[in-house]
Amino acid sequence: MTGLVDCNNFFVSCERTLNPSLEGRAVVVLSNNDGCVVARSNEAKKLGIRMGQPAFEIKDIINKGQVIALSGNHLLYRAISIRLHDIFREYAPSTTDYSVDEAFLDMTGIPVDALEDIGKEMVARCWNDEHIPVTIGFATTKTLAKIATEYGKKNGVKVKVLVDRDEIGSILDRMIISDLWGIGRRLAKRLHAKGIYTIGDFARCPRQWVRSEMGVTGERSWCELKGEACIDLDHVDRNLQDSVSESRTFPIDIDDFDYMRSRIAIYCNHVARRLRAMGGQCEEMCVWLTTNRFHLERGYSAPTATTTFSPPTSDSSVIATTGIALLEHIFQPGCLYKRAGVVLNKITPATSFAPTLFEDGESQRIAVLRSKRLMNAIDKVNTKSNPQVVRLAVELTKGHVGHNDGYSSSFGPAKPL
Repeated sequence: MTGLVDCNNFFVSCERTLNPSLEGRAVVVLSNNDGCVVARSNEAKKLGIRMGQPAFEIKDIINKGQVIALSGNHLLYRAISIRLHDIFREYAPSTTDYSVDEAFLDMTGIPVDALEDIGKEMVARCWNDEHIPVTIGFATTKTLAKIATEYGKKNGVKVKVLVDRDEIGSILDRMIISDLWGIGRRLAKRLHAKGIYTIGDFARCPRQWVRSEMGVTGERSWCELKGEACIDLDHVDRNLQDSVSESRTFPIDIDDFDYMRSRIAIYCNHVARRLRAMGGQCEEMCVWLTTNRFHLERGYSAPTATTTFSPPTSDSSVIATTGIALLEHIFQPGCLYKRAGVVLNKITPATSFAPTLFEDGESQRIAVLRSKRLMNAIDKVNTKSNPQVVRLAVELTKGHVGHNDGYSSSFGPAKPL
């Protein structure tokens, strides 16, 4: 059996641990720069507030006091998440931390009859220790465990053990196809056009049709609904990610190149630091910008630029210099940008070294070694509690004074690199 623990309305629940007066009230947590809704209380959901809804669309009910809107406190959410996942590990032979508010539990060897009691004890521990409500679903596959959890959340059931085939069929017939793990809005529309409206409809489709229409991924979901476990999440706990990215939405539309350059430099430094923390190096880098999609009268633009590194690197200065060069290539003066981001791809272990063909291999090796020593020294100075002691000089460019996307250009003494 597999379990899935899902923390209910996690960001809002975390805020309520600091401010109990928020209990029973409509609360939303907003994204960076308070751009859109990323978490909703049940009371906010009843008001029709959608996940991802722009904050300006609910400005009136916020001003009237019908909804309390909070800026995200992600350090708090992460700290509580770590403690919750520690609790999960006490009750399961092994766990997979699927996200900040979800974990899969491998319950191999534990009798099915004991699962409900174990689940109830976990629910009680999470509430008593962290004051976070959770819902737990148990089933024979990850997809069915997800469905059990979703069913429990919608019906006020804290622990749901889903093993009876008749009950599974009944629940699948009552859940819309977009509730199925991995089915997004576009795919749901395609399935609607084929006459598939519920998960039960999908489960009754011939396997060959599912594979031809939805590929291997869709077939795996179909098999999991039949009780055949075939979805592997080994990549979740893998040290090396496939890519590392960072992006921000600006508080206002930006046309200041100096401001944008400092933001890109900051993002580059952050992703490079994360890359080194996982022991990786990247071969490819992408920088992208987007204009405001809610101001279409100006026209919408989403330029991107990509380049490769040879040899691969994790050096903050190299990545930042390259990122700024890519920015110069796509930045259009007079164009107002709302969002920007940096992505590092083709990540490999930093222990590997493949010199380029047309340069001296020993010189390249020495340069890479010097770079690693410098970055290691900087990472030792920039601790988790104070990660801004040493920064790139270009990060200190202020540009639009008074407009910040979550990073300050003027806090404390810093040593430009």
